[in-house]
Formats: sequence, structure tokens, C-alpha cells
Amino acid sequence: MRVLLTGAAGFVGRIALDLLNDQHDVTAFDIRTVTGWDGALAGDVLDYNAVLKAVKGHDAIVNTIMAPNDSYGGDGSGFTINVSGMYNLLEAARECGIQRFVHTSSGAVHTGYPAPPSTFLHRDLYPLKASGPYALSKVLQEELARNFHEQHGMSIAALRPWGIIDTEKMVTTDGSTIDGFYWGAIDRSDVASALVCALEAENIGYESFYLMATPGGSLATDVAYTEMRLGWKPLITFDEKF
Repeated sequence: MRVLLTGAAGFVGRIALDLLNDQHDVTAFDIRTVTGWDGALAGDVLDYNAVLKAVKGHDAIVNTIMAPNDSYGGDGSGFTINVSGMYNLLEAARECGIQRFVHTSSGAVHTGYPAPPSTFLHRDLYPLKASGPYALSKVLQEELARNFHEQHGMSIAALRPWGIIDTEKMVTTDGSTIDGFYWGAIDRSDVASALVCALEAENIGYESFYLMATPGGSLATDVAYTEMRLGWKPLITFDEKF
């Protein structure tokens, strides 16, 4: 499959690039340099013409673009990158006749609900409810995806990791150091592998999938459904003592 990977230089994207390349013909797209990868396309997801040019000739899009955590308040660009960038990708896919789209969303789409165990977080919990600007941007991304599925028949999988970390370096997506694991954590390599599984899964209409690797995840979310539906399991799990 010819796959366009957006955010290929990112925290999850760079790992996903190598995994996807094992089985697919992958084009890397990012505004930043993709280290160790020849032939990457440089472009801004907010530039529709650049996005359209990148999308042409592919069979699927895997989106891993994540704006920096500190860019969502005030006049920060994070909200615009997430929402307008998502629209540009979906619209370019529609214009080019691409039907397969895999998106890195977030468990933040349900942070407007009472936290578990008061609420069981699952794929059919709707409406989505956001508790802040980042969460709202992820809600709007999923609503855009849902609309493009309903109006244009696109096959879209939205993955909902909770807290993505690098367990080798003990840092979060923005490089902040952590001294232990926390509820909802998942290693970036396991998010990347889930993206590959979602791309290769059959009969996806519009579906969302929780990703989690900490104890109690199956009691708080329907991550068990993700494991069954996608044939995926995290390779790195976290002991209860953390």
C-alpha cells in the first residue's frame, strides 16, 4: 500500500515510519527534517496546496501530527494546526479519491466527562466532551473525521492513546522528564504499532480505539475491544507498583 505518513519527524511518527516501511511504500511528510530518512517531503499541513501535492498518488494517509503541548493557549498555533491541518488532510484525501485514513487522536476527547471509575470510556460514548483547548482540538478532529466518513464514505480509524511516553528516555511528548509511570501511560512504540494494525484492519467504517498499557485500563476503557478488533497488544506494560 502507498502510504503518506504525516508528522513523520515526530514523537510517534518517526517510530511509525520504520514500522510502516516494513510492509508498505511510505512517503514521509513533515514541516521538520525527518532524521535518517531520504526523500521526505517538507511541507506545512496548513498549506492546502502543499498537502494536496503530497497526498496525490497514495492509497492511505496515517496522521501523527501533534502540535507542541504549550501551543494551545492564547495565540498559540496548536489549535489551528490540529483542526485546520486535519481538515486539509481529509479534504485532500477526498479530492484525490483516497478512502483509507488512520488518525492519532487522544483520550482527551472524553475529558469533559467525570473521570473513571465514574465513567467507562468507550468507543461509543457520545457526544465527545472536551475539558480544555487541546481536548477541544482533538474533539473537532474526530468530528471532522466522522463527517468525512458519513458524507464521503471514507474508512477512518481514530486511535485514542492517553499519555504517550518514551519509556527508554523517560520523557513525554514535549520532552518533559518523568520519574515513574502514571495511569493511562503508553509507550510511543506501542502507539506506532497500533497505527499499523489499524491501517491493515479490515472493514473499518468509522471506528475509534482506546490505547492504554497500565493496570486497570480494561476496567476504565474498552481497550480490550481495541486488542480484539485490531489484533494489537502493547509490548510494554506497566506494573501496578507504578
